[in-house]
Amino acid sequence: MSPRILVVVPTYNERENIAPLLAELLALPFDLDVWVADDGSPDGTADAVRAEMARYPGRVDLVLGPHKRGRGAAVIDSFRRGLADPKHYDVLFEMDADFSHHPREIPKFVDKLQSCDMVIGSRYIPGGSTSEWGAARPLLSGLANMYVQLVAGVPIKDTTSGYRAYKRTVLEETEFERIKISGYVVHGEMAYQAWVHGFRLGEVPIHFKNRARDASKLTFEEVYMAVLNFALLRFRYGFRPRRRPPA
Repeated sequence: MSPRILVVVPTYNERENIAPLLAELLALPFDLDVWVADDGSPDGTADAVRAEMARYPGRVDLVLGPHKRGRGAAVIDSFRRGLADPKHYDVLFEMDADFSHHPREIPKFVDKLQSCDMVIGSRYIPGGSTSEWGAARPLLSGLANMYVQLVAGVPIKDTTSGYRAYKRTVLEETEFERIKISGYVVHGEMAYQAWVHGFRLGEVPIHFKNRARDASKLTFEEVYMAVLNFALLRFRYGFRPRRRPPA
């Protein structure tokens, strides 16, 4: 049977992208719903989502934050709600709203989930790529992922990627209350938790196209906290994965 899928899309000022993205996601041949986690976008993203909720009743929902919480907090809130939803989703995705993560890649994730518990869309394995990213950002991204591998030992090439899929069991065991950071770098801590809990991690190649307009910039404080937090992951959660009973 096809898994029941929930796709969580965090947004801030994505009004022009959200309707085309929802149309492509909901055209996929899966039992798939989409929740948009919006942080009170001043451009009217939430109103655009409400219009799509009327167009696709029961398949689109809006998780509206009271203020700009940051990507990590918005996604975690949606995952928690998704786990409690009576539809009992089997797989929960996270992806960007601006087509830097393309819906056409989702079948690759679903296939990979047959042998893995968590799947990350990777720019840094054979077949993965980026475009329109300038010179500095690929260097910074590559260094960040090398750092996470070095200090945390997670066997993934693209730990910071925000295009990812989790089996329900992974998120049920995720200790959300222990996560110390709330921005983009929360991805590394969630991957570490999944790994140290003994789940099977995998990657599929994706093409990442940088957004046409400027993305939010990381602050020095966010970078500092991420560097410190990744260095402490092994001491906070343990040094090696625990053994899980055969599925």
